[in-house]
Amino acid sequence: MDFNKIFSPFIWTSKGGIFEDISPIAKILVIIGATILSVIISNIWLLILMGIVFLILISYSGTLRAASPFLSFIVFFWFLSIVIIIAIYRNLEYALGFLSQFFARFFIISAAGLFFAFTTSPIKLAKSLESLKIPGEIIFTLTVALRYIPTLAFETAAIWDSLKLRVNLPKIEILKKPSLLYRGLIIPLIIRVVKISDEVAIAAESKGFDPGKKPVESLQFEYRDFIFVFILLGFFTTLKIIEYTYMTP
Repeated sequence: MDFNKIFSPFIWTSKGGIFEDISPIAKILVIIGATILSVIISNIWLLILMGIVFLILISYSGTLRAASPFLSFIVFFWFLSIVIIIAIYRNLEYALGFLSQFFARFFIISAAGLFFAFTTSPIKLAKSLESLKIPGEIIFTLTVALRYIPTLAFETAAIWDSLKLRVNLPKIEILKKPSLLYRGLIIPLIIRVVKISDEVAIAAESKGFDPGKKPVESLQFEYRDFIFVFILLGFFTTLKIIEYTYMTP
């Protein structure tokens, strides 16, 4: 299965830095492990430390600027929710306890997903999944979805900038008008997504793309991939051991 045929009109331009050569399967293992451990870890400071680790990974990959808008929105909504809970219900324990744990876990999962999306080439992901004998139809769906995460982020930013120019209002005023966001941002984004999907379908059909074709080559786990998985999962597991040993009453 030659994914170069389908992706050649849409060049993957993300700069994954030193993590671009890491196997996508290794990154997936780290994300799954981090997700599971973030669920079983309850100490908020350890969860924040896990989030900082992924921020460092994103920073070293050179994609912090692309990922920061979404992550900043999570942090903003996190603090806003805490303020609202404290102001309305006067429940500081709930606001700093369960609510903060929820947002910290959501931040970890989002940061891990963005790290994967911005540092993984769809072609490398396809070849890695081929080595696991996954059907071509599933691989094609996953790789196309991954390929267009950065593209949709760019399209959203472009539509948002054009919306601000058309309505000539500050950001706060635009956010106060849900109908304006719906008509000016969401609907144009949906139309753009449909157009991109049609372009992919035309490109695949014109090049005779067959997702069920046998793979030409596949990517295998290398020494650096084992080190990457061992270091990160080992660190996250150590955080759980520390919590269980020293922080459990």
